[in-house]
Amino acid sequence: MGSVGAYCRVSDDKKKSDGDRRQDIDRQVQKAKVYCKTMELDEPIFFIDDGISAYKDDFNSRPEYCRLQREVRANRIKIILLEDITRWSRNLEEGIRTLKEVGQKAKIISLAEGELGLEIPEQWFKTTIGLLMAEWASKITAYKVKSGMARRLENPKAICKYCGKVHLGRLPNVCAEKGRSENNKSPLNKKLNSGGLQKVSL
Repeated sequence: MGSVGAYCRVSDDKKKSDGDRRQDIDRQVQKAKVYCKTMELDEPIFFIDDGISAYKDDFNSRPEYCRLQREVRANRIKIILLEDITRWSRNLEEGIRTLKEVGQKAKIISLAEGELGLEIPEQWFKTTIGLLMAEWASKITAYKVKSGMARRLENPKAICKYCGKVHLGRLPNVCAEKGRSENNKSPLNKKLNSGGLQKVSL
């Protein structure tokens, strides 16, 4: 049947509150291995793009996708596995274009949505709707982030008292250091320190 390739992708390495990565490459790898074992397929060859956005970044900026494409063109990969369609793309137009190109030589299987394609009406509908919903979700997220940033910029309470600017992320080191210095000079901390005690953060 030909070699199996598994394309895995995450857009960032941000972590959740428990310390685990918000998006997990290892999870995608394990799912592909389990699928191949269950379906009695060969161990997949992995193509992993870590820290690449499927919404903003061009396919040519994905080195492992480009390698996968070369392998498909050379007829060395005949089956491509994805955890779900968003690993491939979150852009309707680009997603359809690349799926059509790659799908001419390889079968593309999403572990969430099933086989993807543009020739059979059922697959076309599933693929198109999947990409449309993925782009829609990304647009909503981008809009919320942009709106939140705009509201913060307009909020006088968000102005940093150390530099007079509005920070959209973490405090710069200079401002953070000023904050720590000011905190250490507070009457409460002075009293604690004069008694030989130290403030303990819980």
